Parts: sequence; C-alpha cells; structure tokens
Amino acid sequence: MEKFIAVVFENDDTAFMGETTLRGLHSDGELAVYAAAVIGKDLDGKVEVKKLEDEGPLGTALGLVLGGMVGVLAGPLAVASGAALAGSAAAATAAASGMAVGSMTGGLFGVYRDLWVAGIDSAMLDEVSVELLPGKSCLVASVDEVWTSPLDVKMGEAGGVVFRKARTDAIDDQYAADMTELDREIVELKDEWRQSSEETKQVIHDKIDEAKAKVAEAKENISRRMDELDSQTEARLLAIDEQISAANESTRQKFERRKAEIQSDYKERKSKLDASIALAKEALT
Repeated sequence: MEKFIAVVFENDDTAFMGETTLRGLHSDGELAVYAAAVIGKDLDGKVEVKKLEDEGPLGTALGLVLGGMVGVLAGPLAVASGAALAGSAAAATAAASGMAVGSMTGGLFGVYRDLWVAGIDSAMLDEVSVELLPGKSCLVASVDEVWTSPLDVKMGEAGGVVFRKARTDAIDDQYAADMTELDREIVELKDEWRQSSEETKQVIHDKIDEAKAKVAEAKENISRRMDELDSQTEARLLAIDEQISAANESTRQKFERRKAEIQSDYKERKSKLDASIALAKEALT
C-alpha cells in the first residue's frame, strides 16, 4: 500500500543525506519511491521547501500539497495567518494551481481539507510538527514498501525519526457522493416545478439552472481527475516494475502482488469516476 512518510533530521545536511539513502533503497529494490522532498524549519520557526526534484505526475501531485504540509508543520498559528507559506516556491506553485487556495484564504480549515483530498493524514503531520523543532529538517515522501525494516534501519542509522501512514483516497468517493446528491436535487426540483404554480415556476427554474451549473463544473473536475488517475497510475506501475527488476526473489513476489493491487484499485476508482460522469450527463439532460 502506498504510504506517506516523514523523517525528521537534525538539520538540512542530514535530511539531504536521508533523501539520498531513500533513493538508494529504491535502486536496491527495497521500496518504491514515488516522490520526495525536503522541508526545513529555521530558528525563527519559518518552514519552507528546501528540495523537490521529482518530475512527472507523482512529483507534481506531491508539489501541489507541499503548501499545506508547510502550513501544518509550521503550526496552527502560522497556518491561520498564512505566514507559513511565505517564501515557499512549492506553495506558490500550489496556489497557482488552485490546490492550496484554501490554505491561504481559508486558514486552518482550507489546509486540512487540501491534505484530506490528497490522502495525506494531517493528524500524523501534527505529530511530526511536534518533533520538527526550529533548526531541524524533514524528509517527506510518497512510497510503496513491502517491508518496513529497510527504511526504519537506514533512517535510524542516519539519525532520523520515522513517521508513516497509509495514504487513503477520499476524493473519488466524494465526487460520487456529490454527484449523487446533485442528481437527486435536480430530479426533485424538476418534480417540484411540474407541480408548482406559475408564480413559482421561474424561481424553481433558476434553482435548476444553478444546480446544473454545479454539475457541469463537477463534471469537468471529474474528467481532470480521470486524466490524473491515468497518468499517476502509469507512473506508480513504472516505479513498481523497477523494483520487480531489482528486488530479490521474496521481495519481488511482494512487489508483483502490489502491482496487481494497484491495477485492481485503478479499475475500481475508474469505475466510480465513470459512474459519476454518467450521473452528470443524466443530470444535464
């Protein structure tokens, strides 16, 4: 299962070394690294992204939520004021994409919602923020590991404190729930329109138009999500294939099972999104 990990180090240099070690574990077939970054907290408590070099859909996905991570790791007061995001190139990128808008305009609620949408456990980040004292740095990454000991041992040797949590996908279910509710609302409004007086028909018609506008917007979001799912799944499978080629026999078998799980999960998510698109088309007729 894909996991989000955070490893706290004493300073930037040891965090950069930790990232190199993490990449080495990937090269040795011990785990799959999808994307990684280094975040640092200076002596004044300001948190900023120090390194993010991953390209492709998975690197982009991590970059889009770094603004929210920076806010949480800086602490609630910094999030509420928006100060934690200042000076972060990744946060600026996230804001430009729309992902971190809530982080800067909606304060704490927006930050935690963005992280929830991205499948990152904000409660774990709260724990990390306690460990990430001023002057320390943190390696954050999205990984797939079939054994936990290789990461724990190597990061421990490098002086890192490891936190990990499985990433959960919430956005596809949320799209399905939202689309079901909008479809139900439009059906009920149409029924109400048919039974209403001439004086109220226009008011109800306007409500139907508003609901359909929301459906059209949601349909576009779901279509973009489907494209993201395709590209991100392809990138995950490519990373897993690299591990299958490099791993020893027992680990290879685990990665092969993991590949099958990713493919099965993809089909399930794609089916949900297809159903949501079908509901949207029905609601817009």
